[in-house]
Amino acid sequence: MRSAPTEQASNLATMWGTHDHSILVLQGGGALGAYQAGVYEGLAEAGLAPDWVTGISIGAINSALIAGNPPQRRVERLREFWERVSASSPVMLPSAFDPWRPLMNRMSAASAAMFGVRGFFHPRPISPLLSPQGTVSALSYYDTAPLKKTLEELADFDLVNGGTVRLSLGAVNVRSGQPVYFDSRETTITAAHVLASGALPPGFPPVEIDGEMYWDGGVVSNSPLHYVLEDFRIDALVVQVDVFSGEGGLPKNMDQVLERAKDIQYASRRRFSAHQIKTLEGLRSTLAKVLEKLPHELHTDPDVQRLLTLSQRGALSLVHFVNRHDTHSSDFKDYEFSRATVSQLWQGGLDDVRRMLADPQARLEFDLGHRVRSYELADGQTHEGAK
Repeated sequence: MRSAPTEQASNLATMWGTHDHSILVLQGGGALGAYQAGVYEGLAEAGLAPDWVTGISIGAINSALIAGNPPQRRVERLREFWERVSASSPVMLPSAFDPWRPLMNRMSAASAAMFGVRGFFHPRPISPLLSPQGTVSALSYYDTAPLKKTLEELADFDLVNGGTVRLSLGAVNVRSGQPVYFDSRETTITAAHVLASGALPPGFPPVEIDGEMYWDGGVVSNSPLHYVLEDFRIDALVVQVDVFSGEGGLPKNMDQVLERAKDIQYASRRRFSAHQIKTLEGLRSTLAKVLEKLPHELHTDPDVQRLLTLSQRGALSLVHFVNRHDTHSSDFKDYEFSRATVSQLWQGGLDDVRRMLADPQARLEFDLGHRVRSYELADGQTHEGAK
């Protein structure tokens, strides 16, 4: 996964504006999370250091590795994790074997399903169907104890809880069905919180925290962007990295049907979010204009003061990277951990960042109104800002 660095990108402030905060938002998606690691390497290469990272599932794991290490070690720790989980099939075959890649990927996914993934999870010795009801072994097919050990080795949770980088992890309460965010501003984060964010049923078991059981936050929403945007006063550069693409071609066979269904199910609702932002910021702008017309003596009225607060927002730059790299892994791409696939995804994320930063023709920019702008790669698809 090592690659020769290119010339550092030009001034990020000129491209995306100057902001008080830099936030990284990471979606869930299993093995596809290697793409996020590549994106992070590209951002770090360009000098971007987030002060808040938030993630769900594999995004939570990558987030913990970032927040749990000093800046100079983050890429190294991410690489160590991804090389470890892809170690069961480290062989990189020459390009002459490309026609056999889909079959080899299928074999890699089958291996993960049957034997687990080193440093991540392993199958239970007894099927959950044969385990006593109510026991943790009856609630999942795999045990994630190896992941807990890996996280405690590769991430410093004292640094997470006492450092300058805020960490937020999305999960869902199994009993209430309500989404929950474990936030280092309010909670002492441990490896258990990361496991809870990635406890996707029925593969992985729920995780108990303070007497409650939690599952993967992707069961409710696979992107933590809405959590970041709850505070409309924040002035921030937000880099969202999605590993599932909601846009794609029409399927031509059953494998493609299953893959497209999974992509759509777990993709971020980008277009819906952009429409919401445009509508809301339009209303906020109108409200600000109306309030300016009120007599000055009304500005101290408590209701007017509240409306004044709602009419103002911090500047927001939304930078969006989406994994559209075909690894020939079909609908099992989220649990296909071969070294070839992990390396391709990592390099794809790194290349996407470098291309956006280096080539003005590769960037699309949209004004969503009232100091909110979005940026993404030009790739021939229908883009959220165009609607």
